[in-house]
Amino acid sequence: MSRPNLAQLSSDLLDDFRLESNEQFQRCEQLLIELEHAPDDNERLRELFRLVHTLKGNLGCIGLGTLMSVPQATEDVLSCLREGQLDFDSLLGDILLLTLDHLKELIHHAFGGPEARLSASQSQALSQALSHIARTPPAQQTSIRSALLQQLDPSSQVASINTAEHPAAAALLRRHGIEPEADLLFFVDLMQASERRSHFWQGRGLRQLDLALAINRLGGTPERPEQLTAAICLHDVGMAFLPLEMLHKKTNLTHEERRQMQSHPRIGHDLLKRMPHWDAAAQMVLQHQERADGSGYPKGLLETATRPGALIINIVDTFDARTHERAHQALNKRPLLRAILEINNLAGTQFSPHWVKLFNQALQQHPELAHR
Repeated sequence: MSRPNLAQLSSDLLDDFRLESNEQFQRCEQLLIELEHAPDDNERLRELFRLVHTLKGNLGCIGLGTLMSVPQATEDVLSCLREGQLDFDSLLGDILLLTLDHLKELIHHAFGGPEARLSASQSQALSQALSHIARTPPAQQTSIRSALLQQLDPSSQVASINTAEHPAAAALLRRHGIEPEADLLFFVDLMQASERRSHFWQGRGLRQLDLALAINRLGGTPERPEQLTAAICLHDVGMAFLPLEMLHKKTNLTHEERRQMQSHPRIGHDLLKRMPHWDAAAQMVLQHQERADGSGYPKGLLETATRPGALIINIVDTFDARTHERAHQALNKRPLLRAILEINNLAGTQFSPHWVKLFNQALQQHPELAHR
């Protein structure tokens, strides 16, 4: 990369820039390390954005405008993080650290230092790749971040995600535009392990997931598909920890058994809260037994105070129970039409009328979702 002519600038201005930029780079690197442990810390994100923005402006002031595209693209990514459009993870942290390192080299070369690893065209390509990350949907972030990290540092070993163990789940997720990344496949593992706890549950998770994602899409995707996927996988994982005799009981549950049954959303919620980036899914799990009229549990929330994903899960969970035998409710498998009518008759009490309408549309447009 050719060096800009800095000879016309005063030595004091250049010395000030070098001193300030060194401090800015050090603080940016520190903030990125801290964000690994606090990815949702908005104050750190704001400070990081301000530092990068100032560095970009200073580059323009000393005539290094050709380097401004890198911090500008970094700003684009940080803006999306601040607005909640993207999640911070270790992959993105490594990418931004390497980006800063390359920018330091480019600045050092402009001041007479050795040739930077990135050429002018490669620097522009990095800027475009960062801007692409800022525009990429969350479901595809893991794959695009992994690819960019490999390009920036070929020696880094990004673990490949093996979808061969879950071909049906991976195919379903991709059909809905969701990248089957490691966390989601782990949640599928947990879901399918819990399904083996009772023979009445076999295959229920993927049936519910397919229908729930279709309903969410018809409703304008108020829930991120990967968050809804995680919630579907873990909303009933707590049921697997209940005694089998209770799960398979054909008579009415006692007061104590019902209390135990109603505690199950908390288990899935607590599991998700222990992992970064799954807060929305955790809320859906906790709320999936709430009712539109406020008579559900655990908090008695009205429809307006309940996440859309939880309202969707309530519908698809009940529909699957009506169309596939569930012994603990003493129900036999219902005819399909009757199950649909039961769901509609409960609109306004147990279920959200808005989401019941979209449930009907999903089955009309995709009848195969009901015949599994």
